[in-house]
Amino acid sequence: MTNCPPSSCELMSDPAAAFDRLHRRVQTWIWEQKWQQLRTAQAQAVDPILAADTDVIISAATASGKTEAAWLPILSALASAAENGLVPAGVKALYISPLKALINDQYERLSTLAEHVEVPVHRRHGDVTGAARKTLRESPDGLLLITPESLEALFITQGTRIPALLHGLQYIVVDELHSFIGTERGAQLQSLLHRVELAVRRKIPRIGLSATLSDLSVAADFLRPDRALPVHLIGGTDDDRAELRMQLRGYLTTGTGPDPQASSQVDEEEMESDIDKRAIAEHLFRNLRGRDNLVFANSRANVETYADLLQEISENNRVANEFFPHHGNLSKEFREDVESKLRRTETPATAVCTSTLEMGIDIGSADTVAQIGSPGSVSALRQRLGRSGRRNGPATLRLYTSEEPLHERTPPVDQLRTGTFETLAIVELLLEKWYEPPNTAGLHLSTLIQQILSVIAQHGGAQATELFSALCQAGPFRHVDQRMFIQLLRTLGSKEILTQASDGTLLPGRIGERLVNHYSFYSAFQTAEEYRLVASGRTLGSIPIDHPVTEGSLLIFAGRRWRVLDVDLAGKVINLAKAAGGKPPAFTGAGAQIADGIRQRMHRLYENDTMPAYLDHTGRLFASQGRESYKRLGLRHRAILPWGDDTLLFPWAGDRIMNTLHVLLSSEGIAASQDGVALNCRKTSPAELAGLLHQLAASEQPAPTELAQTVLVKTQDKHDVHLDDDLLTHSYAASSLDVPAAWSTLQRLAHIDPDIQRGDSGMGLAKSFRSSSPGLPVVLGKTPFAVIDVETTGFSPQRHRVVEIAIIRLNAHGVRERSWTTLINSHQPTGPSHIHGITSADIADAPGFAEVLNEIAEQLSGAVVVAHNVAFDLGFLTAEFERAGMSAPAWPVLCTMQLSRAFEPGSPATLAAVCQRLGIDTGTAHTALADAAAAAEILRTYLEQKADKSRHLFQPKPASVPSTWSDERANGRSGHPGKPREGQ
Repeated sequence: MTNCPPSSCELMSDPAAAFDRLHRRVQTWIWEQKWQQLRTAQAQAVDPILAADTDVIISAATASGKTEAAWLPILSALASAAENGLVPAGVKALYISPLKALINDQYERLSTLAEHVEVPVHRRHGDVTGAARKTLRESPDGLLLITPESLEALFITQGTRIPALLHGLQYIVVDELHSFIGTERGAQLQSLLHRVELAVRRKIPRIGLSATLSDLSVAADFLRPDRALPVHLIGGTDDDRAELRMQLRGYLTTGTGPDPQASSQVDEEEMESDIDKRAIAEHLFRNLRGRDNLVFANSRANVETYADLLQEISENNRVANEFFPHHGNLSKEFREDVESKLRRTETPATAVCTSTLEMGIDIGSADTVAQIGSPGSVSALRQRLGRSGRRNGPATLRLYTSEEPLHERTPPVDQLRTGTFETLAIVELLLEKWYEPPNTAGLHLSTLIQQILSVIAQHGGAQATELFSALCQAGPFRHVDQRMFIQLLRTLGSKEILTQASDGTLLPGRIGERLVNHYSFYSAFQTAEEYRLVASGRTLGSIPIDHPVTEGSLLIFAGRRWRVLDVDLAGKVINLAKAAGGKPPAFTGAGAQIADGIRQRMHRLYENDTMPAYLDHTGRLFASQGRESYKRLGLRHRAILPWGDDTLLFPWAGDRIMNTLHVLLSSEGIAASQDGVALNCRKTSPAELAGLLHQLAASEQPAPTELAQTVLVKTQDKHDVHLDDDLLTHSYAASSLDVPAAWSTLQRLAHIDPDIQRGDSGMGLAKSFRSSSPGLPVVLGKTPFAVIDVETTGFSPQRHRVVEIAIIRLNAHGVRERSWTTLINSHQPTGPSHIHGITSADIADAPGFAEVLNEIAEQLSGAVVVAHNVAFDLGFLTAEFERAGMSAPAWPVLCTMQLSRAFEPGSPATLAAVCQRLGIDTGTAHTALADAAAAAEILRTYLEQKADKSRHLFQPKPASVPSTWSDERANGRSGHPGKPREGQ
C-alpha cells in the first residue's frame, strides 16, 4: 500500500493545489458548479489518479463527492492525452456499478462533465436500446458505464473483438465496492477485471469507491488480488456528521401471531400483526408529510403494506398522497417515476423502499431516513443514513421496532426483546464507525463454472491449462488448486456441461450450450422466473412464479389494491383491475446474515444498565424488559437454559458461527435449530448439552470438510447443482462454516458457564440407541427391526411434510422379511426435487399421510425403528402423527449413522460413505426404499460382523426422540420415483 511523507500528504490534501493540477476544461466545469473548493477526498485523489501507476480506493461517506473524486482527474488525464495526440482507439474508461439505476444516474451526472472535455459517454445494461449498443460496437470511445452482467455479455457476444473494443482503456472505476466483496457477484467482477487486462495485455489502474469499508486492506486485496500494482488508500474526513438527530420508537403488536393460511415462504415481517404497522404508518404520516424522505421497510411485502396504509391514511385525511413504494419487483418506469418525484424540489415525496435506494442514486436530499425493523447490518444503516442531511443540515434518523406482548408462555428469546437490542447494537456500532468485515473465504465454484463457460464462449474453445492459468493460477480463483480444478472439469464433463475435442480443446457440452445461450447466464446469482403484472396495458412490475395468484384474488402492488382478472400461464402475465381490498404478494428472500460484532455488542448491552437517550417511552420499556429477562433467566452467568423439553444455547455469536455450531450439534445427534440469538436443542436436557459442549471444547477441531459432509443440502449458489458432492462439500465448508471461530466460542462458553465447565461425560448425547419408552423391552436377537426412510418437502417438521416413506421389516438377526413404500400427497410444493426427484405431478394421486397412518403404525409395531439419522425421520413421523390428531407411539429407535461412528470413529458417517466402507452396493436408485435398504444392510452387517460390540451398544437407554430437523442425511440423492409402490 502507498504511504506518503507528511509534507507530501499535506500537499496532496490542499484543495487549491489539487485544483491547479486539473485540466483547464475540468476546472471550468467546477467553476460552473459554483463549488467553493474541492473536498478533502477529491483533493487527495488527484495526484495518484493522474499518475496512473497505482490502484486507488476512495472510502468516504455517501454524497461526499466520491464520484467526482475519481472522474475529475480521470477526465483531466484523458483531455491532456487528447491534446497531446496520445488517444488510441477504443473505450478509455470503464465504470462498473452493481445497479442499473445507479448507472443511469451517473450517466446523467457525468455527461455534462465529459462534454466539457469532448469525451462521449456510453452506458450498457439490460434496459439500454439496441441502437445505443450498436453505436458502442461501431464507434467504441470515451466512457463506458456498465454492470458486471453486461460486461459478461460483452465478452461473450463480442468475443475476439474485445481487445479492439477496449484497446484505449486507461482506467477502471468500481462503484459501491463494498457490495461486491465476498459475494458470487464479486468473484465474477474480479474475474472480469482480470480478463479485461488479459485482453488488452497490460495492467489498468483500478479505482474503488465505497462509503462503508470496514478494512481498507481487505478492500485492496479484493480490488486486485495479486497486488500487481500498489494501492493508494484515501479516506475522506470532511463529510463526518457534525449532528445526528435520532429516535427509536417501540410498538407492541397484537400478539395474535401469523396468519395460519399464510405461505411458509412469506417474509417474517409479513407475519406480524397489523396493529403496530398501522400505528407506525400513522406516525410516519404525521411526521414526514410535506418533506422528502426515505422509509426503509426491509422486505418488499412490508414496502407494499406501508405504502398501502399511508395511501389509505392520506385518503382518510383528504390530502394528496405523498408516499410511494420503491422495490426491485416494480417496473423500471414506476421506479424512475418515484425517483423523479424525489428529485423535484417543488413537490414533497417519500419513498417507502427496500435496499433499492440504499446506494448512491442521486435523488436529491432526504430530510429524514426512517428504518422499520432492524436494518440487519451496520453497513446498510450507514448507507441509508447517508441519504439524509445533505442540505448542510443535521441528519435525521427515525427507527421503529415492534415486539410481542409478554405473557407466561413467551419464549425466552422473545422475552429478551432481541429485535430492539439488535437495532440498538447496530446504532451503537454505527456511531463508533464499525462495519461488518466481509467473508472472503469462499471458493466461489459456482461462479468459476460460469467463468469457464464464458471464456470458452469468448474464444470459441479453450485448453484446460489455459483456463487454469487465466482463472486460478494467475486469476481471482486462487483458492482453487490444480487438483480441485481438474476434478471440477471432470465433473462438468460427466454432467455434459463441457465436452472435449480430439485435440484437447474444451467446448460447451449439450447442457453447457443451453446454459450459455439462456438470457440468465450473464448473472452470477440466481434469478427466479416471474409473472408480469399488467393493469390497463401498463406493466406495474413482476412477482415470483413460485407464488402464483389465482383469478379473482386480491393483492396490493405498486401501492394500490388490485383484483386478478386472469392469469396467462403461457405468457406469464397477470392482468389486474383496481379493487377495494388486497394483501401483498408472497415474496421470497433471505434476510441479512448478522455479524459476530453485532451479537457481541447485543450481549454487552444486556450487561449494561445505561439507557440510550434516543429511545422513546416504549423503546425504553422494551430495553428494560429485555435486561430484566436477561438477569431473571440467569444469562449473565450461563449460556445454557432449559425450556420445557428443550434446551437453549446462547453463544452470542454471528450467524456464520451459529451455523457452524448448528451443524456440529446436528452431527452429534442433536436436533438443533437456530432461533435468532439462540440455538434450540430439541428434546435435549441441559446436562446432556453441557456434557457434549464440554467434550467438544476439549477436543481437537474437525476439518471443515468433515463437518460439511454431514449437511444434507449444501447447494447455495446458482451453479452449485453442477458440482459433485466432494466439491460441494469443500464449497460449503469454505463459505458457510467457521470452525476455528466456533471452537473459540465453545471454549468461551465453557469458561463462563459452570455447567459446561463441569461437563458430564456420562451424559454424552452421541448414542446409537435411543428409546422414547424406557420400559419397552428390547432384547438383542429377539426384537425385530423396522428400517425407515422418508423424503420430505424441506427440513422443518413443523413447516414441511413427508412426500415418500419406505419401511423394511427385518427379523431380530437383520434378515429382510418384507418391505412397504408409498408416495404421499403433502398438499404443498414438493420442495427439493433435485434431491429426491419427486414432483407435484408424482404425488397428485397419492394418499395423504392420514390415509396411511394406520398402515405405518402397524409396520413399525413391536420393532426397533432404525434409520440413518433417526432424528430426522422420526421427527417428521411425529409431526405427521400430531397433524392427524394422534400421538406417535413410543418406539425404541436405533440410528445407524451413530452406530457407524461408534464402530469407526472419525470416519465420514453419511449413508453413501458408510456403504462404501462396508462394501454395500446401493445401486443407482435413490428412492426412500433404496435408502432404507442401504440402512438395513448397514445394520445387518454390523449385527453379523460386530456382534459383541453391537450387543453393548444396543442396551436401551432412556432418551427422547428429537422432533425437529437434523441436517445429517446422506448427500447427493436425486432419485426419480414413480407412482406409489406397495407390498414389495
